[in-house]
Amino acid sequence: MLRRMVRIAAVLTLVVLIWWGASAAQAAPPVVVYQQPPRPSGGLLPSSLRDPDGSNTDQWVWDGFRFGWDQPITEVRWRGGYNPAMLGSGGPVFDFTVEIHASTPNGAMPDLAVPPLARYEVGGNAMETPAETLGGALTYDYAFVLPAPFLAAAGTKYWVQIEAYQPGLPDWGISAGLGGDGRYFRRIPLQGPTYQIVNGDAAFSLLAPELQGHRSYLPMISGGGGG
Repeated sequence: MLRRMVRIAAVLTLVVLIWWGASAAQAAPPVVVYQQPPRPSGGLLPSSLRDPDGSNTDQWVWDGFRFGWDQPITEVRWRGGYNPAMLGSGGPVFDFTVEIHASTPNGAMPDLAVPPLARYEVGGNAMETPAETLGGALTYDYAFVLPAPFLAAAGTKYWVQIEAYQPGLPDWGISAGLGGDGRYFRRIPLQGPTYQIVNGDAAFSLLAPELQGHRSYLPMISGGGGG
């Protein structure tokens, strides 16, 4: 009888521990698994479109990232702002798209010859929240939780594009960042749309659930840079 009671108590303890672990996993906030923080000296990389059909002043930015292991991504955060020299010409951002692209074989740029691996319509201003003034421009924090995790394969370079939608002449840009490979890809209007690889990084972070096996995540170091 005593042995039976001990076995029952052990089973109940195990059930409680499993339930507690599952509850903790569900409640755990996401953590940063890759980060390119804003550059303290400021700077904006134009990445916005005039809704609904675009304009000849639209500019877009892509920046790369990779991991040394298979990594699910559940949230994207970024920093950005409005170019003060344009005096509010674009109006407030009312929507964003977030895209993740494959890389060309040499890793130098996103493969734009094929559709993005994932494309998300935020459906709002991504919780635009005033952050700090950098380089004379007020910057804002933005965040978007993916509807389903995106699994980044180990050792594979991807490119993220964050594009703002505005009702007027676009003036929004993603903040210049630090901690990547020092290069990003952009589309600018010259004699028609022109694509370039240029020096610099964009300010964005990738997040994932905290409980992910035994691995500890360290921003930037574990992310291995964008190169």
